[in-house]
Amino acid sequence: MKKGNYGDQHGSGQPNKGKSPSPSNSKSTIATGRAGASTSGATNSRKAVGSNSGLRASGKAIVPKEQGMMQKLERAAANNPIKKVDGMYVPEGYKMRVVKPAEKYDVVSFAKAMNDDFAPKLKELFDTETAAAIEAQKSGVYVGWRCPEFQHDCQRVFYTSRCFCDHVLSDHAQYHALSVKVPCKVPGCPCKAYQWIPNRPEDIGEFWLPKRPGFDADAWRAKCRCKHTNNFHDPNRPMRCKMKGCSCGGFNSDFLCAACDRHWEDHQTFFDSEKSRREQGLPVGTDWLPFAEMPDLRNIALTGNESDDRKYLALKQFDAIPANAVTGNDQPVKFSNSRGGGGSGPSGSGFRPVFD
Repeated sequence: MKKGNYGDQHGSGQPNKGKSPSPSNSKSTIATGRAGASTSGATNSRKAVGSNSGLRASGKAIVPKEQGMMQKLERAAANNPIKKVDGMYVPEGYKMRVVKPAEKYDVVSFAKAMNDDFAPKLKELFDTETAAAIEAQKSGVYVGWRCPEFQHDCQRVFYTSRCFCDHVLSDHAQYHALSVKVPCKVPGCPCKAYQWIPNRPEDIGEFWLPKRPGFDADAWRAKCRCKHTNNFHDPNRPMRCKMKGCSCGGFNSDFLCAACDRHWEDHQTFFDSEKSRREQGLPVGTDWLPFAEMPDLRNIALTGNESDDRKYLALKQFDAIPANAVTGNDQPVKFSNSRGGGGSGPSGSGFRPVFD
């Protein structure tokens, strides 16, 4: 190729005899070439899209259209009508659960707002402790489980409450307000002293466990760190594990008390009288009821209704009556002296009969 054929390389292919190319022409030619390539590429891309989708190329978004969509929606609404309930549109057949905001910013109000069955669940949870408090008020014997230095009981113990030996309190020997060790009387049981043990997952704060499918509440037992439950340990201290091959030298709870977040072994079971509790600054009477300081929850624990305080008021009347006092006419009057010996001494009745 000759030196003068610049146009063959950058022009239209025609020889440019002896003339130098114009700078403006070359720039325009290069620009035109680039633009042509760009336009051609874009056109080919649009054609490809159009040929693949079968739709005309457009600068707008491709939106599929379906004939009769509104008619279908109208038919669906007719088959499943929507009703207006309390200002809300609800399809027929659906249930609407209104979550009401808590009246106060506290845990109790929040729990009430989020749980429709709050009251019955609370009553069920504290039925045993409520019964224990009422029985203690009548008998004057308070059975509680607490840490020795506490001014409150973590658990009120009823006669149906299980011991570490896996037998309930009523299966143990008769007890009174000054009892220290109440041995088990079930034949073959080596238990020398009643010691309360958590009877259910709720006692250790595991409230989710009973909700699991197939959970057996009667078979549940508290576990040691050795992974064996209390009924596989010796009921007497140091409470070694009886499972073969287990090196556990004593029961160490792998759970915490739901009331104080301390271990089971930090607690003791106490048999108290009303007098001894008053001397220790512990609550007695209706003050020992669950939630005694919270009237709404106290009423729920007693009756299941936060506004029903009739049972509490009836129990409150017994607070002024000494424990073990004669409250009926089915018990004989005890005189201090032999034949009607009139009123002298602390237990005298003051009655002086006259004999002919």
